[in-house]
Amino acid sequence: MRAMSNLLQQDGFVDLASLFPHVDSDTLNAILSHELPAAELYKLDTRRIVDSQWDLVDLDDTAVQFRSVPSAREIYQNLDSLLIPLNTYFSILCVHGLSNGQPPTLPCHFFRYSSHLVKITSQYEWQAVLLYHFAFFARRCNDMLQGRYSGWDKIDVDLMEELLIQHQLPPKADSLRRR
Repeated sequence: MRAMSNLLQQDGFVDLASLFPHVDSDTLNAILSHELPAAELYKLDTRRIVDSQWDLVDLDDTAVQFRSVPSAREIYQNLDSLLIPLNTYFSILCVHGLSNGQPPTLPCHFFRYSSHLVKITSQYEWQAVLLYHFAFFARRCNDMLQGRYSGWDKIDVDLMEELLIQHQLPPKADSLRRR
């Protein structure tokens, strides 16, 4: 990553490694090449830096033990556990994209998607929202490989029908009383 960040600095662009020191170079490269899987966003959460070392080996006096990596459901138990690293992901894409000629409206696409996540989390079961996010994220990574970032602010109705509709939350008592 040092070589990449030096290149970015020489070309007059922002040194992402200095702006995001908690993000390792492999993860930064995966983000910029649009290859970071949605399930690995936890690597961007400063609250989970120690947890991100799940794949390390524990050595004790007599045996070698491999720590198990938690499932995505264990890592992303609620919206907060997803939005915090997702916002770091979007920040990295914004800084890099804006310094490389993306339009100034780039952050708007990401803000709209974050708002969409907040909205659907209040309407659908969390596990269904998480699956929707993973699928939506993968589609957007494919778009970004083509230089298209505007898909983040679109609602994917087909994906919602496939993954969310059957997991709608029951109406809350407050909303029933207002009718």
